Amino acid sequence: MRAIEIKLTEELSRFVNSKPVDSADAYPVNTYRQLVKQVAKLAYLNKDHLLFFRGQGKDYRSSKADASTFYPAIYRGDYLTKKELHDRFDILNQAARRLKDLFSVNHVQGYKELKMKKYIQWSVLQHYSVCSTPLLDFTHSLRVACSFARLNANNKEVYVFVFGLPYITNRISINSEHDIVNVRLLSICPPDALRPYFQDGYLAGTADITTEYESKTELDFKNRLIAKFRMPTRKKFWGRGFSSIPYSVLYPRGDDVGKLCVQIKNHLEKELQPGQ
Repeated sequence: MRAIEIKLTEELSRFVNSKPVDSADAYPVNTYRQLVKQVAKLAYLNKDHLLFFRGQGKDYRSSKADASTFYPAIYRGDYLTKKELHDRFDILNQAARRLKDLFSVNHVQGYKELKMKKYIQWSVLQHYSVCSTPLLDFTHSLRVACSFARLNANNKEVYVFVFGLPYITNRISINSEHDIVNVRLLSICPPDALRPYFQDGYLAGTADITTEYESKTELDFKNRLIAKFRMPTRKKFWGRGFSSIPYSVLYPRGDDVGKLCVQIKNHLEKELQPGQ
């Protein structure tokens, strides 16, 4: 994917002190209101991009470059061999076949379209954590990102990352200029899939690339990173009128697509032998 030129606020510019954003420390915010104000300024300055967010309990940094890294799960690992990568795609293809069969047998609404489009198959498998895919989860909701970062947090601080992606034109938007595909889960998932609707979920990846690429760094979403923030886990962070979205809402019960995905995950675990 193509790297972007970003514009930072005066506060962020002074804080990173000429360092690339991915190499610099995360900017500290003490309240949700402070975070919203910073993001509002970034949205205004970076008009050419639509802002998306990821909430994480940790800032995962490359051991080689000591910089934040955001690879889709299928490409993660400092020393990823071709064999390992092909094995991961074999598992993904097996899971996709199983997903198509289950959607068809259970007559899940939209199963005919899912059978024809790999990005829909990959999106469902990724969002329900069935197996590694070439897509990375994002949300368009800052509150959702903050809530995810704070789920099961063991540290005093957690992180929210801001990314600039191309503007969306369709349910599955493929931007050939930036080599990015962006999937709006709310538009492609059937109504039986509750989780995407509560999470305002999106998925993005590098268009038309699977196992063959010139450099792995072109698959790293740090190329689209605009800013990163660290925030305290204490309740006072939210302030008056705001609160964290609870686990039971982000992962609602009665999600029929989620139940099918659990079947696929169990099937894969039975098929794979230890060490594979």
